[in-house]
Amino acid sequence: MADLKRWSRDEISRMRSDVDRLFDDLCADFNLPSLFCRMAGDLILDEEDDTLVVRLELGNMNPEDVHVSVMERQLSIVAETRQSGPGHASTHSFHKELRLPCRIDTDGVRAEFDDGVLVVRLPKCADQSGQRIRISRK
Repeated sequence: MADLKRWSRDEISRMRSDVDRLFDDLCADFNLPSLFCRMAGDLILDEEDDTLVVRLELGNMNPEDVHVSVMERQLSIVAETRQSGPGHASTHSFHKELRLPCRIDTDGVRAEFDDGVLVVRLPKCADQSGQRIRISRK
């Protein structure tokens, strides 16, 4: 039996990125509408100290076309783009949602768009502890 090797997360991510790039190139080569192309990359959630950091590659999308909202423990990113060319016009949209692992201080949420990448910083609420409930006997 052949030796099996477990792939690292980086190797799998790189392979997925390569396959996505192949499909993007295929769309461009055949002049297909962008509906068939990937509009956004993977949503990546990281943790830096007391802040959750969400990164999303949006390519050549305009930041004015992207809307970010946080409600309770749910992050929502919605974008809509309009494209027109000779003889056609189209509108494409996507909606990504992420259930956050903890409560967020919504007043401190910041979003930045730089070089095609959206970065949303979500500060965790200071008090993440629950309240202990006493159980009484009847």
